[in-house]
Amino acid sequence: MSVMQNLKNLFIGSDETADDYESFYGREDMSSQDVSDRRNREVKIAATTTLQIVLARPTDFSEVKAIGDDLNDQKTVLLNLETVRSEDAKRILDFLSGVAYANGADIKMMAQKTFAIMPKNVGFQGVDLMNELENNGYSF
Repeated sequence: MSVMQNLKNLFIGSDETADDYESFYGREDMSSQDVSDRRNREVKIAATTTLQIVLARPTDFSEVKAIGDDLNDQKTVLLNLETVRSEDAKRILDFLSGVAYANGADIKMMAQKTFAIMPKNVGFQGVDLMNELENNGYSF
């Protein structure tokens, strides 16, 4: 072998080295087409997420199961309790607080008898509307 051939083999590699590598790792039975197919394999991942918001206006406690199912499905729920009797509103909020806690969700009071229940993957920036109004002298 010439000096130039040795330098070429040093930087580029020789065919003998590739053959030794494939036989050492048990690839002598694979065709060159199989090897190139493995190297050119593409994986496409569709990573799209959508935010789903559900407006819930229950009239009594019997509708709370469907709202809890929405929370379990990681949907953001805007809960309006204006049309519910105060005893039922307390029971609904207690139940949904438990569902939210189990899912790691946050509950923010947006207005009087209106709440936003957001899953753990939904961020909320700013202050609650109720806190902002109370800090400015409004009382509910």
